[in-house]
Amino acid sequence: MTATATAAQVLAWAAEPAGPVPAGPLWEVSRLANPADSLRDAACQLARRTAARLGAGAPPFGARSQIGLGTVFLAAAAGGRQQAGPAALLAQAIPHASARRNPDAWYDLVARHGLVSAVVTELDGIGTASDTTPEPGGSGENTPEPLPELLLGASPLTSVLYRPPLRALRSDTTGPVVATVLALLTRPRGQSVLAMGLAGWMPRPDVLNWRTNLLTRLRHEHRDLLLDVYVMARTRFAADWDQRISWAARQLRLRGAPDPLAVATLRFWAPLAAVERNDPLSRLRPLLDGQGPALTLVRGLRLDQAGAA
Repeated sequence: MTATATAAQVLAWAAEPAGPVPAGPLWEVSRLANPADSLRDAACQLARRTAARLGAGAPPFGARSQIGLGTVFLAAAAGGRQQAGPAALLAQAIPHASARRNPDAWYDLVARHGLVSAVVTELDGIGTASDTTPEPGGSGENTPEPLPELLLGASPLTSVLYRPPLRALRSDTTGPVVATVLALLTRPRGQSVLAMGLAGWMPRPDVLNWRTNLLTRLRHEHRDLLLDVYVMARTRFAADWDQRISWAARQLRLRGAPDPLAVATLRFWAPLAAVERNDPLSRLRPLLDGQGPALTLVRGLRLDQAGAA
């Protein structure tokens, strides 16, 4: 089995994820530079499915550019994760993608997102062969990044809708990710995709905190996007959010250190609480309804204050 066969398996899996991410060897990796038409077609099919799932239109966000080989390389890296060194090199070998510098890159970005979002949500936090534990007393500065982090770094759209790589979050260097958001807001269907993609609950504090921080950053100049996110949360995902908010409230009444996921669940509503301080939500978005319990908890716990954790 070769690297191209491994990539083909992962691309097929990403189109309809079920079970664990396939794994295979990375033999004859040089053949990825000139893959068979069937492999290119699989990447295109994944892009079309992803665009339909996102509601990005056809072509996605009005961009008719071709899909590059980046998605094929990322599929091979994900499937070959048990060969940590070669997999990491593959994940970092593809050209950097930037919608700001190349406004026609969206089809390629959607293809990458279809692959990376499926793989990362499956692997994130469970460990991969590329994970390394820092030596006791060491700083960890030379520790290789886990493969999911490398994949996130190669997929700007996943960095927006899921989260940026942890190194960017920890060093507060998420400017390029925010630039992707701003570029997306200029594209057809861009704002609706953002609203849908950012509105749901996730069982990951780092993902929820990223979304909270992003909405806080955008709430003055792009308040319409912020309000659209919360309208979607209170319409499309209302039942799930009600359940999660009730759970978070119970968790935070327990003694001991607060549960990070419970805090992040409630903090997600802090940007909306900040908006409501100045404008009645009923006037801004008549469809916003049912967010009262969350906002009350946010204010009671002072999670709407700057620096609240």
